[in-house]
Amino acid sequence: MNAQHAGETSKRKTYAGNASLEIFEVLWRHSYFGHGLSVRQILDHLAAMHHVNDPDELPTPKTVRNQLHKLASTEFLGRRVGYLTEADVAAVECKDPQPGWYLDAFLSPAEMRLLADSLTLSRISLDTLDELVGKIRELAGAAGESIDYLNHVAAYTHINSEFLSTIDQLNQAIEDGHAVTFQYCDYGPDGTMVPHTSHTHADGQSGAHTGLYTVDPYQMVYKNGRYYLICHRHGEDKLRIFVVNRIAGVTTKGANEAPLRMERPASEGFDAVDFMRHRPYPVADEPVRIRIAIRDRPMLNNVFEWFDDPQIKHSPDGEQFEVIVNAPEKAVFWWALQYSWDGRVAIIEPDSLRNRLYDAGRRMAAAYHPDVH
Repeated sequence: MNAQHAGETSKRKTYAGNASLEIFEVLWRHSYFGHGLSVRQILDHLAAMHHVNDPDELPTPKTVRNQLHKLASTEFLGRRVGYLTEADVAAVECKDPQPGWYLDAFLSPAEMRLLADSLTLSRISLDTLDELVGKIRELAGAAGESIDYLNHVAAYTHINSEFLSTIDQLNQAIEDGHAVTFQYCDYGPDGTMVPHTSHTHADGQSGAHTGLYTVDPYQMVYKNGRYYLICHRHGEDKLRIFVVNRIAGVTTKGANEAPLRMERPASEGFDAVDFMRHRPYPVADEPVRIRIAIRDRPMLNNVFEWFDDPQIKHSPDGEQFEVIVNAPEKAVFWWALQYSWDGRVAIIEPDSLRNRLYDAGRRMAAAYHPDVH
């Protein structure tokens, strides 16, 4: 009898060394704020994890409670373990409210949704999409069930299989301060990637030119459903913006296999996010002061959704506004084309932008005249 008791004690002592980690894992996978677990439920989950039916192979309820209090006091891996009472649960709105021990979610449902939804807009393969969403679920633990809707999301039909590798290599080059060379691509009629053809050389000379681009990568930014690289192209003065999913064959090696040196590093304090916020479209041109007449209050929604920190001046009737923004002229040209069709938007200045829109209007009027087929 003593031998049997010693064996049972030995099993539990052996288990005790891992009890804290495994209890933490159970809380991670099966609890969240609003849905706690009792000690009995934790033991049941441990038994399922180890496929055991013998209670002697599990820690005692006392051991579980001791480990739970230890986890609650130490915040293991920076994660908070707490206990929900019946009163606590009554004040919480969640899918399956239940008192007991819980682990604070690493990612909130809103944070998971934001990360996961941004992945669905990236041009990556379905296998890669599933893998990355799975990793978000693993990080989130039990709260990861809130993004189950992504099981039905399909990937884009036409993708660049090098997309993640490209991001990895560009990110490494940015960290190391190296230039990169890559092939920029366009989509062909069948959706495949073909080398981009430029009609302007780096030295400004005209003539069709297909080839590699060598750039100093500054930063990558996500905007309007796409990932962009902000960079300086060697031999040019102004910055360039490239769509990352159209970049292929990235290398940081020169002809002699030495790292490519940067021609013009980013200025100290360069803020890629601020750079893109002043550009409703990814245009690298410098922002200029632009005055816009808005002739309908709801149109202000489109102003604040597209421009960072617009200045608004009210008309006496409160229904017409003058808006001043700082943005590249070409970007505002594209924006104005979207919203000028019903007369609610009109550019006041600069004259160069007004002239550009006038020319575009004449061309569209000629192209869409009822007599033209």
